[in-house]
Amino acid sequence: MKKFTNHIDHVAWISRYENLERNLAELEARADTKLLRHEHSENGYVICANWEAGLEVLSPLPHRTEYNAMMHDWLETKGEGVIFVAFGVTGLERHAARLEALGIDVGPYFEDRSETPWRDQLVLRERTAGMVMNSVFVLADIDYAEGIIPFGDA
Repeated sequence: MKKFTNHIDHVAWISRYENLERNLAELEARADTKLLRHEHSENGYVICANWEAGLEVLSPLPHRTEYNAMMHDWLETKGEGVIFVAFGVTGLERHAARLEALGIDVGPYFEDRSETPWRDQLVLRERTAGMVMNSVFVLADIDYAEGIIPFGDA
């Protein structure tokens, strides 16, 4: 498995549901890539991602749920844009403990075990680590299957 360490792993934007298709089309055109779409109906949100490109777009479904309430609140107060930056680490709990020792609140452990189209491509473990420049800073300990992250020659 490959992973980004001490490096940005991916960036996530948040989009209003009614703007999602337009926002995806603009991002896909600029990045010359396609984001796979997965709807988490039970939690009330859509995630669109291309892990190879390090791009993610989140959008709450129109109905509020306990899970997507934070996304709706974010859009109401801050609008669309970057919601978080995921910084690749090895040893998620060690990094979390270091930040907590500095007085930085670290969110709960999250591991994606959902049935997503990219489930066989990665193992995703994250913890939020507060806000930096109006975006959530996320500690991301993500293991990618062989061949998912392309590295080109200079």
